[in-house]
Amino acid sequence: MPQKTFFLTRRYSWPMLVSVGFHGSLIAGLLFASFNTSVKLPSTPQPIQVMMVNTAPEEAAPAPAAAPQPEPEKVPEPEPEVQPEPPPLPKPVPVPLPEPKPQPKPKPKPKPVKKVEQPKETPRETAPQPTATPSTSQTVSRNAAPVSQAPVASAQPSGPRPLSRAQPEYPARAFALRIEGRVKVQFDVDESGRVDNVRVLSAEPKNMFERDIKQAMRKWRYEESKPGKDLVVTIIFRINGGAAME
Repeated sequence: MPQKTFFLTRRYSWPMLVSVGFHGSLIAGLLFASFNTSVKLPSTPQPIQVMMVNTAPEEAAPAPAAAPQPEPEKVPEPEPEVQPEPPPLPKPVPVPLPEPKPQPKPKPKPKPVKKVEQPKETPRETAPQPTATPSTSQTVSRNAAPVSQAPVASAQPSGPRPLSRAQPEYPARAFALRIEGRVKVQFDVDESGRVDNVRVLSAEPKNMFERDIKQAMRKWRYEESKPGKDLVVTIIFRINGGAAME
């Protein structure tokens, strides 16, 4: 066993030494070559030639005179256009103003005159006419009956009796325009004495007094339990006398 190891060490030691020596010499050569190339010895100095140069500034050449610039051409100014004078305006024609009409001074509104109801006329009793007495020379037939004369019936007012009839107010528009009018209306009276179904038969002028008349007739009252139909009344409007009924 010790002999075997000895021979192995002798076998591998020489080549290793040769290899180490070769590589060491190679590395030393490379280091020497690199040092020789990088470091150079200075060469012998050469003489320096010196030349004297005059540094005085030379006189500058005079600059060439600038060429005169041409004067700009004068552009002729355009002549102003002469505008034609506008034609003279026509003189305004004076319009004649209408002469103001003298307005009549409004007369004071007259106080409404209360209508005095006339007392109801009582029918007069008619005296019976005396019968003619037959004469002695005339013979009266036994079969002839005595002739009796019928009594004369007294004229009585038909329809319900009015209890209160307020006069319609004069319309402000009609009073301002000094307009008078006449309206004829027809109406009915129900069981409670109220006015119903008012119809305007005629109106002069139209659409002036009808509204105020209908408003006033709603307040009229008649006797109860005495209905009436197709009653007619005419109402007259006058500036001086107000409203009156016919």
